[in-house]
Amino acid sequence: GKQANGLANRLIGMEEARIVAGCDVYGAKLQHFTKSVSEKYAEKGGSSSQEIKEYKDYRDLIAHPGLDAVLIATPDHQHAAMCIAALERGLHVYCEKPLAHTIEEGRAIVDATDKSGKVLQTGSMQRSMRPFRKAVELIQKGALGEMQEAIVSIGPPPKAYDLPEETMPASLDWEAWVGPSVTRPYNHLVAPGIGEKHWAKWRDYAEYGGGMVTDWGAHMFDIVQWALGKDDSGPIQFFPPGGKNPQQGLTMFYEDGFRVEHRNFGRGNAIRFIGSEGTIEVARGFINCSIPGLVGYQDTNQASKVSVNVVHFQDFFDAIKNGSEPICPAETGHRSSSVCTLTNIAYRLRRPIMWDPKTEKIKGDREANKLLGPAYRNTLA
Repeated sequence: GKQANGLANRLIGMEEARIVAGCDVYGAKLQHFTKSVSEKYAEKGGSSSQEIKEYKDYRDLIAHPGLDAVLIATPDHQHAAMCIAALERGLHVYCEKPLAHTIEEGRAIVDATDKSGKVLQTGSMQRSMRPFRKAVELIQKGALGEMQEAIVSIGPPPKAYDLPEETMPASLDWEAWVGPSVTRPYNHLVAPGIGEKHWAKWRDYAEYGGGMVTDWGAHMFDIVQWALGKDDSGPIQFFPPGGKNPQQGLTMFYEDGFRVEHRNFGRGNAIRFIGSEGTIEVARGFINCSIPGLVGYQDTNQASKVSVNVVHFQDFFDAIKNGSEPICPAETGHRSSSVCTLTNIAYRLRRPIMWDPKTEKIKGDREANKLLGPAYRNTLA
C-alpha cells in the first residue's frame, strides 16, 4: 500500500539497501509495487532487467536466497507472526509501529529478537526527528525543572468492525489478509485498491488495529516514554473517564507520580510537557518552549534536508553493520505499543486498570488480562 511504496522510494536512494523482493496478498498491489521499484532503479542508472521477485506468502519471501533483512509494513495484526518468522530465519527486521497488536505478541517479538541476536528497528521514526529529539534532550537535562505532567493529543480508540460486505477484487486473498485475526467481510475502505487516495481504514477497527490510540499514540506516547527514561517500563495506573463511549480523557500515572492525559489541546497530534519551570509543546511541524532561547530554527524539521525515514533507516543499517542497538529496538517498541493497548483496554472496559510493568499483567482483573492476548481482537462490547 501507500506506506510500503513511500518507504521503498526512500530505500532506493540509499547505498546500503537493495530491494530484491516484495510480498502482498493483494496481487494487483504487488505487481504495482514491483513494477514501480524496478522502474525507479532503472531511472537511478541501474539495470531495468533487475527482477523484483514477487511472493504472495511471507513464509516464501523470508526464504528468498541471499536476503539480509525484511521491512514489514502490513496491518498491525500481522506484525507478530512475520517478525518472529523472519527473526527465526536469521533476518534483521524493520517493522512499522505499533510493533504488535497485542501485548502478548509484543513480548513474543522481543523474546524472538533476543534469541536471534539480530537487529529489530521499530518504525517509530519520530525518534529520528529534530523537534522530538530536542524536546527529549531539554527534558532529560532538566531544562523544564521537575517534570509533572504530559498531555498527549491524538485521536480516539478503536471500534468494532461495522463495514458492509462488498464484492472482493479478484486478486485479493482476503483469508490471507485476515490471517490470525477475526474474519470480517471485505470492504475496500480497509484494503483500498491502487489509485484510491485514502489511507486504509483497518486502523479504526479493534480486529485489525487500535484506532488512533495505537496509530498516532505509538508515536506520541513513545516520545513520552523516551523523555521520562521509561523505555523498559510503563505507567502503572490507567483511569478512563466516565460515560458510555468516551473517546478521550483517560489519565495514566507512572510509579513516580508522573501524569499523562489523553486529551486534545487544540494543536493536532502533539504533546505538551509540563515542568515546574516551563512547558514544551512538540509535534512534527513545530516545537515551542515557554522558556525563551531554548529552541530555534535548527531544532525544527524545516532545517533538515534529509528525510526522517532515511535517517531512521540509516540508524537501522548502522546498528546492523556495527552490532549496536538501534534507536527504537524491540523492547522499546513493545513497551510503547503496550501503553497504547492498555489505554484501549481501559477505554473498552470503562474501568480503571492497574498494570505491573515487571510481570506484564493487570492486577486483580481476569477479564482485562484476557485482552492482553487474542481476545483483544474480538468484537467490542
